[in-house]
Amino acid sequence: MSWSKLNKTINAHSVIPLDALNCRDFGVKFPVNFPFTKVKFTCQALAMLSQLNDYDLKMVSADIIQICANPNAKNSIKHSRNPLRRLWRTQYPFRNYHFLIEYSLKNNFINLEDVLFDKQLEGAKNNFAAERTMLYEVKRRSNDTYDKAMNDEGIKKVQGAWEPIPTPTTQIKTQHAAVNGMQNELTKAMWLMGTHLDRAYEGDGIKAYTLFHNPTDYAKLDLIECAFDKRSGTKSHNAQHLAAVLAQNNQQGKQVKWLARSQGAIIFCAALEHYRIHYGKPLTGQELAVHGSGSNIERLKRIAHSTGLKVVAVRNNPYDLVPNLADRSKISSSSLVRSMKFKGLVTGGDVGASPHTLPFLGLATYADQLQMLGYNDKADIVRTFIKTLPATDARL
Repeated sequence: MSWSKLNKTINAHSVIPLDALNCRDFGVKFPVNFPFTKVKFTCQALAMLSQLNDYDLKMVSADIIQICANPNAKNSIKHSRNPLRRLWRTQYPFRNYHFLIEYSLKNNFINLEDVLFDKQLEGAKNNFAAERTMLYEVKRRSNDTYDKAMNDEGIKKVQGAWEPIPTPTTQIKTQHAAVNGMQNELTKAMWLMGTHLDRAYEGDGIKAYTLFHNPTDYAKLDLIECAFDKRSGTKSHNAQHLAAVLAQNNQQGKQVKWLARSQGAIIFCAALEHYRIHYGKPLTGQELAVHGSGSNIERLKRIAHSTGLKVVAVRNNPYDLVPNLADRSKISSSSLVRSMKFKGLVTGGDVGASPHTLPFLGLATYADQLQMLGYNDKADIVRTFIKTLPATDARL
């Protein structure tokens, strides 16, 4: 963060009173009901607040307002050496909010000293439902990638191509970013979305990307989330958070290449709908590829076009049940019946055989993949279907 706008006589721990006008000089936008007469900020707290996107700032602001109403609330933790210092852990019930607010009481003011990541909430968890919606920077550690039919050993190398411990971040600093699908815990989402990005943006030589992690609540609640975001009206907190990230990229003039997979496409579509209403400025610097789409593609393209975001590619396996169910306007009954025969591979957990998990490289490659993994009957079904297609069919 640049400190050029601040007086050189003050430091990170200096306390500054703000009002509704001058807070914008520090890159911070509070709601109209914010209690400026009760709160002062250190430069450190302002620096952190200025890095947050609109969604995170809205959530932090709501907690500061609660602190002002009850600064000695039971969920504030007394500092062991300073009885006036408090650490506020949010009571917000949803998983995608993950900040702590450090404050103290002095001369009838609440001094906001810092805003911190709640490190207890970062990273992978044994209980997947305890993971948080959060941005992570994921770095590559090998050049292994899924670009041909592979046996189990080859797929394991692909799974190990990305660093297992990501770096939490408040904004996107990489050229590429991705939103994962349902039933993807963080460990799986990291390597899988990196693998899909490799195929979506061939030739980019991706060394790192940012994951907008959509945690899993297991199948039933994940499906409820999908239904919620597909309806009209208020969108999920996931979608609102993603819309704020898109807006932050736009405000900073960043060129970002996105990939949305499965439920990630539903979240992205809902985020664009929210963005169009609440932000409105064209997203001309960002683009999107979609794999294994859980969203109606035509609807997603219309929303994307209205916001200025370009959908550059859609990649769906004809035997993938998910896009066949998600986009019934374009899929025939015969396509749905065909994909139903492979339902067990979608839900069965075999990463290599599933028509939904790994990137779709073409029907011929998928048939080879199935045979290599011992699914000879399914490989024969795919090859029989290939014989009915013209040589120019893009799915081959």
